[in-house]
Amino acid sequence: RSAPSILNPAIGLALDATAEHRAKAGGDFNLRAAELGLSAAIDPYARAYAFINANRDEVELEEAAIVTTSLPWNLQARAGRFFADFGRLPKFHPHEYPFVNTPLSQERMVGGESRAAGVELSYLVPTPFFLRATLGGYNKMGAENERLDDTRPRAWSRFTYLGRLQTYLDLADNHSVELGSSLAYTPSIRIPEDPKGGSRSLTGLDLTYRYQPLGSTLYQGFTLGGELFGNTERVERASGFRRLQALGGYAYAEAKLTREWGAGFLFDNAPSLSSPGKKTISYSPFVTWNLSEFNRLRFQYSFLDDDVREEKTERGNQFFLQWTTFLGSHTHGFRTR
Repeated sequence: RSAPSILNPAIGLALDATAEHRAKAGGDFNLRAAELGLSAAIDPYARAYAFINANRDEVELEEAAIVTTSLPWNLQARAGRFFADFGRLPKFHPHEYPFVNTPLSQERMVGGESRAAGVELSYLVPTPFFLRATLGGYNKMGAENERLDDTRPRAWSRFTYLGRLQTYLDLADNHSVELGSSLAYTPSIRIPEDPKGGSRSLTGLDLTYRYQPLGSTLYQGFTLGGELFGNTERVERASGFRRLQALGGYAYAEAKLTREWGAGFLFDNAPSLSSPGKKTISYSPFVTWNLSEFNRLRFQYSFLDDDVREEKTERGNQFFLQWTTFLGSHTHGFRTR
């Protein structure tokens, strides 16, 4: 009686919109996301969360997962639809990025966000420093990955399997580093035009360095981060199907100057998976103005040098003004400190 809403889940809404201008395509106003988040403890043994995302094209259930909270032996299990534990930024919603857009290297190689339907088991290794190991199995991984159909049963060899190690180290009182390595492997992918089919392996290495001045607030500091992706699979060429390897990734630096202001730079190298020698390279300085903890404006300029034939329309200068707001409960914890 004293707290009638005590059993209600925490509810939050994130709104993310941009005004965009691209040299070859012109201008556009884009409601990128209206993301409704729900989360609550189920009982002493598990919690659950869900994210429903609407944009100008569709409304979809982005995540809905159950997470254990009291397994023995430092274990934690997760099942449902969620962002698989691959890399660093592939597990973030786009409005959580320190810059405006998803790196093109991540879009091409991971499939954007690492969304997957399946199960994961994580183990916190009892070492003097933080070390976590994750194993996972999914229908497929990647929100924009169209190699496999996420709605049909298939042989176990056509599932995607993940292994990841992640660590965190304090180098000094005001210096820290996070390091992770990931491998996602699909033993068999059916290619209608190629009777041999083939496997696919996607590797990732992510590194994040942070400097937090002693005696300062959490709103000052410097972050340097990046990820390297490697993709190996059979792709179609003019001479037939061949197994090719593509390497790409991004790196960024961000300085938090005051409580309100920050600035940074993003470099992105995105290869074509079918022609790894052709790449799209982009350079993107950005400035962030935090009006409050729940209201943010960000301006970004990008220049794209594009050698990938089918995306010549993206070449040249691009300008973005992003406005992101949060209503209600919306936290991302330690990872976005």
